[in-house]
Amino acid sequence: MPRKSDQEVRHEVGQRLKEVALLKEEARDLGLKFSSVPEERLAAKIRGEAAKSPYIYAQSWTSGTTIGASAYYTVYVSNPDPVGYNPVFVSVFFGAANFLDDIAEALAGRDDRWPYLSTSPFGLAAAATTSKTFNYSVPTGIAVSTYLGNSLVWKGEYHDKGSYFDRGFFDVSLH
Repeated sequence: MPRKSDQEVRHEVGQRLKEVALLKEEARDLGLKFSSVPEERLAAKIRGEAAKSPYIYAQSWTSGTTIGASAYYTVYVSNPDPVGYNPVFVSVFFGAANFLDDIAEALAGRDDRWPYLSTSPFGLAAAATTSKTFNYSVPTGIAVSTYLGNSLVWKGEYHDKGSYFDRGFFDVSLH
């Protein structure tokens, strides 16, 4: 795909940063934890240097909660490319996997006491953004501790191997 000009990258970075500021304020007002991609890394993702397209640019989640409680995680995804993707999925699982290079290895070590969740298939148009929210219940019968969540953005292929785009990490501390 053709590279974006520096001006196009700066414009898109500016758009994402304005949106991130609003999302961060909303998360704070709801008592949620929030993370977003720093400006330099965001520019690298938009240029396609730091992730395959599309990419995660922000996320918010229930961080402190209790066993058996309801919780949720929201991921914000952008497609900087001039083409759309379909079907795209976001999947969420728990386990110490964020540092692993191999996604299969990460999934093999998932904590199966927690749910494994995926969105319905969706399309992501050229230059579009979307958010996906996962509602889940914290499992019962587990220790009071901090648990590690992972999200994956990927494209399915009905008759071939799909493509991994990007991933995120979040923490859930139980008290």
